Amino acid sequence: MKKNNFVVRYRAFFLIAALFSGVLLSCAEKEEDLLKPKTITDIILQNDQFSILREIIKGVGMQDALRTGDVTLFAPNDAAFRKSGITAATVIALRKDSAVSFVNYHILKDYKKFSDLKTENITALNHRVLIFRRTGDSTVTVNGALITIKNFKADNGVIHIVDNVLTKK
Repeated sequence: MKKNNFVVRYRAFFLIAALFSGVLLSCAEKEEDLLKPKTITDIILQNDQFSILREIIKGVGMQDALRTGDVTLFAPNDAAFRKSGITAATVIALRKDSAVSFVNYHILKDYKKFSDLKTENITALNHRVLIFRRTGDSTVTVNGALITIKNFKADNGVIHIVDNVLTKK
C-alpha cells in the first residue's frame, strides 16, 4: 500500500510539473507577437487627422525619411491645411525638390519637447529659419502657427500639431 501511495505522489508531482512548464512556455513572448514602436511616419500614415499630410508625404516619397533619425515634426492637421488653402495636389505638383523642401520646413533635426521650445530662431531641415515665440508656460507659436497638441511621442522623435501650415513669416 505504501508503495502504491508513493507512485501516485510521484506521478502527481510530474504531472503538475509538466503542466506548470507548459503554462510558462506558452506565455513566453515571441518576437512577432511584440508590439513594435511607431515611427513618425507610422503615426502620420495611420492617423486620419493627417490625411492631407499623409498624401503629401507619400506623393513626394518621404515615408522612409521620417522613419529614422531623432526629429521633431510640426505637423499641420487637415484643418490647418484647409485653413491655409494648401492642398496635397498643390504641393505634389511642385518640383520634387520644392515639395521635399515644403515638408522639411516642418521638421527639426533634433528632438525638442514642448518644454524645450522658447523664443528663438531655429533652422529647419530645409535650411530655412523657423521663428518660435513662447508666451507663458503653455503657448508656443512657430511662424505664427499655434502648437495645439504637444509632445506626441514617436519611436524616432516627437510630433507637435500646429493649427496652420508653416510658411515663411
